[in-house]
Amino acid sequence: MKLNKIYSAYFSPGNTTKKVISQISASFEDYPVESINLTDFEVRQGTFNMKENDLLIIGVPAYGGRIPTPVSECLERFHGINTPVVLVGTYGNRALDDTLMEMKMILCEKGFIPVAAGSFVCQHTFLSDCALGRPDEADLAIAKEFGDKIRERLRLAVIYDMKELDIPGSYPYTKQPMTSFPFSVETNEYCIYCMLCAAACPMEAISFSNPRDINHDACIRCGSCIRVCPTQAKSFTKEPFEALQNNLLRPLCDIRKEPWYTIG
Repeated sequence: MKLNKIYSAYFSPGNTTKKVISQISASFEDYPVESINLTDFEVRQGTFNMKENDLLIIGVPAYGGRIPTPVSECLERFHGINTPVVLVGTYGNRALDDTLMEMKMILCEKGFIPVAAGSFVCQHTFLSDCALGRPDEADLAIAKEFGDKIRERLRLAVIYDMKELDIPGSYPYTKQPMTSFPFSVETNEYCIYCMLCAAACPMEAISFSNPRDINHDACIRCGSCIRVCPTQAKSFTKEPFEALQNNLLRPLCDIRKEPWYTIG
C-alpha cells in the first residue's frame, strides 16, 4: 500500500514509551512524520483526523492493566478513514492485561484498522530498580526491527488482505480503569518554587502559582514532578508507597520480560 504520512503518537510521562515509539517510527524516516505528544495537556485536548493512506503509530503505558483515563478520553477524538494503526503498549515488567485490547476497541470504532501490535517493558514508575534502564539497547533494537518489518509488510500488502491481529487482553475488560491511588504527591521544605513540576505535569494538576497546591483527584501519580524537581522536594506519601513497592513490585525485579510483537 502507498503511504502518504506517518503520525507518531505517545503518552510518555517518563519518556520511556516515547523512546520505543521513536525507534519504531525511525523505520519511516523518509516519509513526512508528525509527532503527537499526548503527554502535553493542551495537545491532548485536540482532535486528530487521519486519512486512508496515513499510518498511525501509537504508544501508551499500562496503568493497572488499562489505558490511563485521560488518554482513553483523548483517543475518542482520533478519527480515521480505514487508517492503518500500529498499537504499542508499554508496562513496568508486570503485565499489560487489557491495555492493547482497549486501544484496539477504541480506535477500531474510530475508523482505524490495526495492522501490527507490540508490547515493550519500560522502567517502572513506582520502583526505579524494577526494569531499571529499560527500554535498553536490546529492546530498542527489537523496536527498530519491528518498525522495519511493518514497513516491508505494508509495502507488499493491501490493508484489507492483512490478517486480523490476535491482540492480548479481554473484552469485556477484566481490569477496572485506575482512578484511585493509596498514596499522593507531597512537597517538603526544600521546594524553591521553580515551577518546573507544574510545567512537567501532564494533567495540569499542580498550580502554576503555588507548587504545593496539587489537585490529587486529577493527579495520575506518573512521577513527572518528582523526576524533574531539582531539590528533591516532591515525593509520594511514604508509608503507603513503600508498602506498594515491597508487597507488589519488588518480586518483579528479578524477572526480565522481553518485547513481543505481531504483524497482520
